[in-house]
Amino acid sequence: MAKFFGRMWDRAQGKLDVLRICDKVFDELADKNKSLLDISSFSVATLMVYNSINKQLAGPHKDPPCMSDFYRKEQVEGITQEEFRRLIMEWVSKDLRLVLANKAVVAILAAPLLAVTAKNAGRKVPRIGDAVEKVPTPLLFTVFSVALMFLQDVRAGKP
Repeated sequence: MAKFFGRMWDRAQGKLDVLRICDKVFDELADKNKSLLDISSFSVATLMVYNSINKQLAGPHKDPPCMSDFYRKEQVEGITQEEFRRLIMEWVSKDLRLVLANKAVVAILAAPLLAVTAKNAGRKVPRIGDAVEKVPTPLLFTVFSVALMFLQDVRAGKP
C-alpha cells in the first residue's frame, strides 16, 4: 500500500515523466555497444531532457545547470543510464516542487466550482436527487481536488 501511494506521489510531482524522458534521451544518444553516454553527448542529452520537461510539465520554464561544473567533477569515459537519471533528478527536484504546487493551485481553485455545479446538476435528476442532497459538499470538494490533481497529467495522444 505504501508503494502505491509513493508511486502516486511521484506521479503527482512529475517524477515519472522526467524518468521516462531521461530513458528516451539516453537510448537515443548513448553508445549502443558500451551502454554509456560519453561526456560530449552529455550536454546535448541534458538540453534535450530540459527541452522535453519544459514542453510536457506545467509550470515555469526550467533552465539546465551549467555544464562546466560537471565537467570538472566527472573525468570518466561515460555515464551509465542510472547515473544520468540520478543527476537529472537531482537537478530538477527543486523544480518538481513548483510543478506540484501549480497542480495543487489549479485543483484547489477549480474544485469548489465543479463540486457545486455537479451537486446542482445532480439535484435535478429525478431518481438520484435525494441521494445527491445527502452528500456533503466538502466531501465533493475533496474528491474533485484529488481527481483534478491526477487528471492534469492526462493529455491527448500521450502514451
